Amino acid sequence: MKVRTDIIRHAKELHTWVGIICGIVLFICFFAGGLSMFQHDLSRWGTPPQQQLASIAPSQYNQLVEQVQKEYPETLKGFQLNFDSKEFHYVPMQWQAIEEKGRDEHGFDTEQHSMLATFKPDGSLQVEQENLSKLGWMIEQLHETAGIPGTIGHHTFGMYLMGVVCVLYFLALMTGLIVLLPTLVKDYFAVRQGKNKKRFWLDAHNVVGITSLPFHIMISVTVIAFAFHDVFYDAIGKLISPDKPLFERPPAVKVVEPLEPLEPFDVEKILFKIKQQAPEYQVSSIGFTHLDQPSKASARVNLYSADQMLRGDQFDVVVFNPYLNNPFNTSNLNTHATAMDQVIRSMFSLHFGNYGGDLTRWLYLVLGMGGAFLFYSGNILWIESRIKRQKNPNLPVPNQRKDVWFIASLTIGACLGCILAITASMLVGRWAYVINAELVSLNHWFMYSYYAVFLSCLIYSFIKGAGKVLPQLLISIAILLCLLPLTSFIALLLPNIGLWSSHSSLWWIDIMAVVLAILFLRFYIQAKHRQKNIEVGSIWA
Repeated sequence: MKVRTDIIRHAKELHTWVGIICGIVLFICFFAGGLSMFQHDLSRWGTPPQQQLASIAPSQYNQLVEQVQKEYPETLKGFQLNFDSKEFHYVPMQWQAIEEKGRDEHGFDTEQHSMLATFKPDGSLQVEQENLSKLGWMIEQLHETAGIPGTIGHHTFGMYLMGVVCVLYFLALMTGLIVLLPTLVKDYFAVRQGKNKKRFWLDAHNVVGITSLPFHIMISVTVIAFAFHDVFYDAIGKLISPDKPLFERPPAVKVVEPLEPLEPFDVEKILFKIKQQAPEYQVSSIGFTHLDQPSKASARVNLYSADQMLRGDQFDVVVFNPYLNNPFNTSNLNTHATAMDQVIRSMFSLHFGNYGGDLTRWLYLVLGMGGAFLFYSGNILWIESRIKRQKNPNLPVPNQRKDVWFIASLTIGACLGCILAITASMLVGRWAYVINAELVSLNHWFMYSYYAVFLSCLIYSFIKGAGKVLPQLLISIAILLCLLPLTSFIALLLPNIGLWSSHSSLWWIDIMAVVLAILFLRFYIQAKHRQKNIEVGSIWA
């Protein structure tokens, strides 16, 4: 396919500069996004066993609610029951001990005010203050905001910023495609290895980019929609339904007479009702509110199915009054969705990968890592194209451009610093109880250790230079990754020091850590070899 030379030139320039501007934050978002496909597994992996309360049979929930309400009167107003929820570590019942006001639901909550309840093996009531690891939540926040703190209005600043970045990101995708069109068939999968490292990086960049192009287009479009959803929905509404709002809240459920509950509160009956009306789904959790006011009472049910396009990041949701015996509204479920709602649902499901079960999650993990490589390699290519080289030792050492030095230091410090910081946070979370056995919440440790390591790597990269820091960060990542399974092994040998080994279903995290450690060790060896044979005065020296 032939494309005018001037169009290709302008597209290449635009692609390059947009990639450089957005590449760092997109690297963090894609790397964290790949990991966030298993965010609840990571949180369980980082939670001490004593904080993971035992599950109970469905027939025991009524008894549990009754006993908790007798001892904790605040639960007469509301609480949450968890049934098959990875998100809440299978804790049967939880409630807020302190009412939280004005907190962004997308923000990282280091303070934990929830109380957790279950039955002990002897049948007695067990109540604990929440101290569940939110390692997975932290990684999810890095995915959504690139770790940029602050709020604007009712939402995080980083979310809005990522909306702007993804507009540029979409532009970079399209311009990159224009650049590759003339030689797309010829160069596809042509990864040429050899002494020309720039050629290798370019080939790898192109292959990964073209192969995953549909995924990247989908991600960029959905993020734009999420970040500016109010504007997006208003625009669609004016086109489709100019006379009335496209999305309206359903009228509140009211009980006029009698003022007393029509039906006694019965968890088993509620579960049976849900199963009758939504047989395609499994109940993950139910949040009850205003139970002391039957006319305002509400049951918010989180439903999951690997076979359905879900409206939320993890669940479909139905809401009804638990005191009423009449059918609830199922129009919010995928099985009863309108054509317009299917469009909205597809945005959520395609972005979050909440369909297809574990196979989709692993696929999205690979695509997320591939996306991170795409942005990292793009910056490396820009750097390699502008490095001044002098192979003759008898000639003066060339002075490298300051912008090239800056981008090199920023890329190495931020990208590798992000990987090192996440790994360090995982390790710190495991050893926190050894340092402080009376730790109330380990989530401060996760957050502070991430930012401390990330900022340290970034500053260190600018002080020492990208070339010297690159192998140091690579070997540091490899060592910390090796320490993760080593920590589990030490926990098996010394169970009384406060460590814990991975659960049987989560050993794959330790195995993946070993595999990644070997990979980063190989990268380290290559970087050291290159450092020894690089030209004098190079940025990578």
